[in-house]
Amino acid sequence: MTHKYDDLDRDALIRLLKRRDAERQLGLVWERDEIDADAAVNNDYVALELDAELSHGAAPWDNLIIEGDNFDALRALRASHKGAIRCIYIDPPYNTGNRDFVYNDRFVDKTHRFRHSLWLEFMYRRLQLAKDLLADDGVIFVSIDDNELFRLGMLMDRVFGHDGHVATCIWQKRYSRENREAIGDAHEYLLVFAINPEKFKEARGRIPLTQDQAKIYRNPNDDPKGRWRGIPMTAQGFRPNQMYEIKGPDGRTHTPPEGRCWSTVESEFEKLRENGRIYFGKDGTAQPSVIRYLSEVEGLVPWTWWPHEEVGHTDEARKEIQSIFGTQTAFDTPKPVRLMERVLRISMKPGDIALDFFAGSGTTAHAVAKLNAEDGGNRKFILVSSTEATEDNPGKNLCRDVCAERVRRVLGGYTNAKGEAVAGLGGGFAYLRARRIPKHRLSLKLDHPEIWNALQLLHGHPLTPWQDGGFAVDEADDGSAIAYLADAYPASKTRMDEWLAQRGTQAATVYSWAPERYRTTDSPHDWRPIPQHLRERFGR
Repeated sequence: MTHKYDDLDRDALIRLLKRRDAERQLGLVWERDEIDADAAVNNDYVALELDAELSHGAAPWDNLIIEGDNFDALRALRASHKGAIRCIYIDPPYNTGNRDFVYNDRFVDKTHRFRHSLWLEFMYRRLQLAKDLLADDGVIFVSIDDNELFRLGMLMDRVFGHDGHVATCIWQKRYSRENREAIGDAHEYLLVFAINPEKFKEARGRIPLTQDQAKIYRNPNDDPKGRWRGIPMTAQGFRPNQMYEIKGPDGRTHTPPEGRCWSTVESEFEKLRENGRIYFGKDGTAQPSVIRYLSEVEGLVPWTWWPHEEVGHTDEARKEIQSIFGTQTAFDTPKPVRLMERVLRISMKPGDIALDFFAGSGTTAHAVAKLNAEDGGNRKFILVSSTEATEDNPGKNLCRDVCAERVRRVLGGYTNAKGEAVAGLGGGFAYLRARRIPKHRLSLKLDHPEIWNALQLLHGHPLTPWQDGGFAVDEADDGSAIAYLADAYPASKTRMDEWLAQRGTQAATVYSWAPERYRTTDSPHDWRPIPQHLRERFGR
């Protein structure tokens, strides 16, 4: 088959490409060449340092809270969690101009000439990394308000593709009237994008019925199967094999209303009728409907309108903060737990991982723990929060003092603002700090505990602290194992040899600074070099 470019020579093709590049294209443009580069964007390796004192619960830890710039944390996670995250939720700064957005350690206010471009560049870098972390059926929810909604939508199109857009949900954040503006501000948005919307649709969870929604299921005839309701047995359109006549118990003949057909073929209808699943109303004269029992309802397909009665509002969120910390000033803009529950019910199943890299007050972890306590699931969370320290407030540490502290209290139990004991939801987390190390200095600057953290995360193992000594082992339930020989002392070598002898021919992955010294031709093990392997996995 001949294409229209096949007959063009090299010079003609170059002219064509230059003309195409010079033409304006539909899409988002911002002043990338006019603004200062994001100071977080660098080529350094990012190590994760474990702080056992600030961690919660006994090791090993499945959940992570990472203190540091989220660009650094996302690059570290890309090495270990690429394609492994089922749900990402973020509540980034809304760039209102009211000192809510920090760029290069300075607040961006309304007077800044390139305020929107700074925000777009900041978000673009992080969304690119976030995309790499999502599973094939994964999804990202981004909360936003009117200040950057339209620019964010175009930015998400650019990163995830226009076809990646799943929905734009409306969260009713207020329940009382807002009268300060020309038109009252009563809602925010959640932009929902997926790597593969069709795969996400297959994996998407449903949301439970509310009490009001469940009220329509009744049991007037004391059916032993419980409460039920009649579902109209019609569908839109015309299908010849679904246009049959139905004779009711009173002898009346029923046909589909104009413009509709029955929702099932006649043979299926007869089966339902034989099983007592067709209802003709109290007196047997109504159009037929299919009986559906409340016990059969798996939940509702979510839609884009999220009213405050179902997912909470800003006042509820502030009261949750006050209950935990005794004051609402601990965090200014929290999201309600019920809102995060809605996000997680839609996007996660037990065993999945949720990531929030603008973790704020830790609401995402609170919701994960609440769902796990509800159904015994083992959903996991990874939170990333900066200290939010600035030149004006260098001692601030939002991650340590608000985010991690809230999650610690929620998991372990606390006394609320009323003096009442609140039971913990259970679980724990490892508290990590992101630390930049120049790649050419890894051999000198990378600590053994940081190497051990990285190796466990690379292999999907929960974190255990590094124990002083030159040799460490982590064996998984499936029989696989990783080991790290940290030095060449005879005692460390002896411990390694004894452990390898115990495993026999059962292969393990063994890391060391000089694997060529220990690898033998008949070894069943996979010997990998440090720090080269970490440098390669980390990439650019």
